[in-house]
Parts: sequence; C-alpha cells; structure tokens
Amino acid sequence: MTPKTAFSRRALIVPLLVVAAIAALTLWSAFGGNAPQAAKQAEGARTVRFNMAWLPQGSMAGLFVAIDKGYFADAGLNVEPVRGFGGMRTANELDQGMFEFAYIDPLSVALARAKGGKVRMIGGINMRLPAGACFVKERHRVTRPADLAGLRFGAGQSSMIQALLPAWLKDNGVDPARVEQIQLDPAIVVSSLVEGRIDAAECWLGNSLALFDKAAKAKGVTIGRIAYADFGLDVYGSGFATQDALIEKQPDLVRAFLKAAYRGYADAARDPKGALRVIRKAYPLLDEAVTERQIRETADLMAVEGGSHRLAPEKVERTVTTLQASGQLRGFDQTPQLFTNAFVPMGNQP
Repeated sequence: MTPKTAFSRRALIVPLLVVAAIAALTLWSAFGGNAPQAAKQAEGARTVRFNMAWLPQGSMAGLFVAIDKGYFADAGLNVEPVRGFGGMRTANELDQGMFEFAYIDPLSVALARAKGGKVRMIGGINMRLPAGACFVKERHRVTRPADLAGLRFGAGQSSMIQALLPAWLKDNGVDPARVEQIQLDPAIVVSSLVEGRIDAAECWLGNSLALFDKAAKAKGVTIGRIAYADFGLDVYGSGFATQDALIEKQPDLVRAFLKAAYRGYADAARDPKGALRVIRKAYPLLDEAVTERQIRETADLMAVEGGSHRLAPEKVERTVTTLQASGQLRGFDQTPQLFTNAFVPMGNQP
C-alpha cells in the first residue's frame, strides 16, 4: 500500500465524529423520544414501553399498525415505541427495567445473560439472519468471505456483528486478523462506505440495505452484498424479547402484547403500502421508498420458516456456539433460558 493510499485511523475517525454529532442532533430532532400518541387508546389501559433497538423504520411498521388499528388497545395496552441505540445496549436497558418489551437479537440476549442479565426472546421476526457485508462494486469484488481479507470493515459500536464477525471469518477459513474491524457510530456507517472511508460494512435486510442503495445511487456507485447466512451462519436475527420477571409474574401481559403485535405484522405483510401510511403518520420524515422496501423485506424474513415465529432450540444453540467460537461465553450454560415459545400465537402469521 502506498503512502498516498495508506489508511489513517485518525483521518477516518476525526471527521466522522463531527458528522456523527450532526447526525445525532438531526436524528433526535426527527425521531427522538416517544412516538406520537396512538389514535386509539384504551381507557385505563396498562402502558408499556417498547425499545425499537434503533430509529423507527420499516421493520417496526407492524408494531405501528397494531397501535393504529387498536389491536393493543383491545388487549388493554397502550404501547409506547421508543428509539434505541443498538442490540447490546437495548438488551441492557430491557434488563434494567427501562422497557417492558424490545426488538433484540439472540446474540445480544446471550451476551447480556452471560453478564447476569435476565432477559429472553419470546418470538421471532427475522427468522433468517438478515445481516451481511456490503461493499461498493466499483471498488471491490466480494463474492465470498475470503475476499474481505485486507479490507477495512465498519460496524456500529453496539452491533452484534462486532462479536460475530471473527468467528464467522474463522469458520470460512479467513484469519480474522486480516480484516480490520472499525467501530463507528451507527448513523455514519452508510456514508462511510459510500464515501470510501471504509471498504466494507455491516448491512441488514429490513433495515440499512435500502439506505445503502439510496446513498450509493446518489453517489453514482452500486452496492454489492454477501449474506452471512449463505456462508454457514444459520442463526436467527432479531425478534421480540422481555424480562424473565415479566414472564414469571405477568404471563397474560406478555401473551396479550405478542398476539396484538403479530396481528399488526400480519396486516403489514398483506398491505405494505397501508403499513407505510401508518408509520409515516407517526414519522412523516421517513423516506417512502426506503421504508416500504424495509417493510417488504421484513415480511419476507418473517415468512422464511413457513410463517411460524417459534424459535427452534437447535438454531438458538448455534448462536451460543458461534459466540463460543469467537472466545466469548466460555462455560455458558443458559442456552435454554435464551428463549421461550410459550407465548407465540399458534398458526402462521403472516
């Protein structure tokens, strides 16, 4: 590598910190705090808070449909969706009792329980891992994990990819030391890749992939992607989670929340444009094309295992073995406590 092209971590991080500060203020202005109050409220209902793990987007549309159509109100619940800051932080905030329910991945749940946390999955949304590695086709050719060797790979600080990537690379015959992992503010991962500050980045169906494509088109470049699931990582993505205490002490509340939420997601899958209108009533600044694509991608992910949202024990166990392969969760014996299917509505939804 010549001095002209040599990578300087400081050269990357310093300008990005400025961008991150501006982005954070902009995003908080547009999406911060709680969503506007739902049109239908149940008289004397129980208010519960839901951590979306990130900013409102298409993957959350089913929840907003359930609010808008009164499904939660019919169950005696007022649900307040709140923006989050990544999977691992979301798991910690759920464990601390800041929220009753959350959108979390099993990897974050496992890491939280390893540190004494008491949260667990109660139903799936992303029945196939939606994560992958994105790159700019005009700069790199990545068709398999080995092609990531020598590249700078960016991911959000609280992303489960930080824990997952080394084990996945090893399983595919790649020395993790040959891929430079860079932790970034999640708000600048997309721009960092498109502008060439990094060579590859985490990207997600139902989430950031549509944003990558939009930013790349504006820059006159195209995005390529390889999926982790296509190269041996057969684990679940995010789903619904709650606290052990709520499961033990208020099982009817958990069951009512989940039934109404899945009903909303079923409606969103059947009518993506209608779901788009609903979520944009709460957040009118959401990009229509991006959000609709996220809604459709989420519906596809939910349909992977025949529309069931039950979590298979062997697939959850692979989450733990993946983390153990990366040197984490040594001696972990709580795999059965990572999830329960006791509250998943029976039948295919959607």
